[in-house]
Amino acid sequence: MTDNDPAHKYSLIRMTARPLGLLLLVLSASIAACGALGFLADPALGWDPEETAQDFEHMLRAAFITAIAAIPFLLASWRVPVRLGRREALFVVSTIWIAMGLFGSVPYVMGANMDFADALFEAFSGLTTTGATILDDIEGRLSAPLHMWRMATHWLGGLGIVVLFVALMPGWGVGSKRLFQSEAAGPQTGGISPRIRDTAKTLLLIYCSITVVLIGALWAAEMPLFDAVTHSFSTIATGGFSIKNGSVGEYNNLAIELTILAGMLLAGTNFALFHRFKTEGYGVFWRTPEFRVYVLLVAGATLLITSDMLINATHGLGDALRYSSFQVVAIMTGTGFGTADYEQWSTLSRSLLLMLYFCGGMAGSTTGSMKLIRIMIIVKVVLHEIRLGFRPTLVAPIRLGGSTVAETVVRGTLAYALIFVATVVIGAMAVAALDPVDLTTALMASLACVANVGPGLGAVGPTDNYGFFSDGSKVILSFCMLLGRLEFFSLLSLFVPSFWRR
Repeated sequence: MTDNDPAHKYSLIRMTARPLGLLLLVLSASIAACGALGFLADPALGWDPEETAQDFEHMLRAAFITAIAAIPFLLASWRVPVRLGRREALFVVSTIWIAMGLFGSVPYVMGANMDFADALFEAFSGLTTTGATILDDIEGRLSAPLHMWRMATHWLGGLGIVVLFVALMPGWGVGSKRLFQSEAAGPQTGGISPRIRDTAKTLLLIYCSITVVLIGALWAAEMPLFDAVTHSFSTIATGGFSIKNGSVGEYNNLAIELTILAGMLLAGTNFALFHRFKTEGYGVFWRTPEFRVYVLLVAGATLLITSDMLINATHGLGDALRYSSFQVVAIMTGTGFGTADYEQWSTLSRSLLLMLYFCGGMAGSTTGSMKLIRIMIIVKVVLHEIRLGFRPTLVAPIRLGGSTVAETVVRGTLAYALIFVATVVIGAMAVAALDPVDLTTALMASLACVANVGPGLGAVGPTDNYGFFSDGSKVILSFCMLLGRLEFFSLLSLFVPSFWRR
């Protein structure tokens, strides 16, 4: 039997069916748990108990459907040895995310009566932590269980569905490493532990710990418990969904905003640094070049936008700092929460925010977009080429923080940047072909989805939604979200003919 035989391809699919089946069972349990957590919503705050009970039943049905769907995959993989090489891992990761989006949309179809395209868009937006929505009345359209599920999709997708799987499911051996690497955000760096499962468990512990701290801090800031839980899920995952039509700004509470601001900053930091902090102390952060750039970029953008507001006399110093710092961090980390309508800001301020769409946070964080480490490498390459212009005999490697950047990493970074820009442009052209929208709206909708930010400019600004797009555009933008979250290579590999043959 050759590797090109249909039997070989069938064997590959059977081999990778087990992790997919197990993940569907995890998804089923998560849907049911969110239905139960919906009862945390206090009827005294306006939540309808009847609606909560009704949608709890819908969630249980959705969970049952998802669990039933897992059975064929588990049966197909019965007694099939799992040997996950690089090729199989890419296939597993891509199919898992597609399946999670498809079945993650079921609660919306059953509970909120959404059509398939709307439900798919909302599910993928949640799982990829994009935070874009088709809902124009978030509070009126969704019940408490559906709100909980909507925010939980952020939490599940933030750290990574496969990372959670590797941490919780033992016995995958070298396959765990392959799965982890296929989903990891940003250029590959040193792990926390030589054993990938230990690394995944440590990351999950850090993730859960910050989530719990955020819940307590938001509750202490007088946010209702249900709101605190849901917004903590969205914050640590840098997702951006809110249970309020006016996002975080609707609370008009400085303590809440500062807590979420701190949470977004933590979520944008490489989680490995929190682990190293235990043994190396606070100095580990500032010794990391990417962290220094992260802090300086946030501070610099905040200072410039604040100064611009003061010069234009649109806000006083306190409000200017409050709104600019929150929106800078929300856009840069890809969270997309809103406390102000930045479309009303000056061209300079909006241009600065537009630049931040391309940045993201640190590699190894829950943020989207390109990641700062890639921006730093690209800048180093540009400076290197400029030096070669007047010193053509110069032989010097690209270095970051005293360490040489491998040629493979440089090449991969440049390829990633090219694919990122190309995807944004192609996505915008596809949307413009399907819907009569202006250039700003088409480009920003595509960029906001590819970068996993959510709100953009034009008709998809911070006070708008994506509900006006056609079903075709919603599916295309959902695919853009998935491409951005998986950083292109894992998913695009499936479309290369040579992937399916040795």
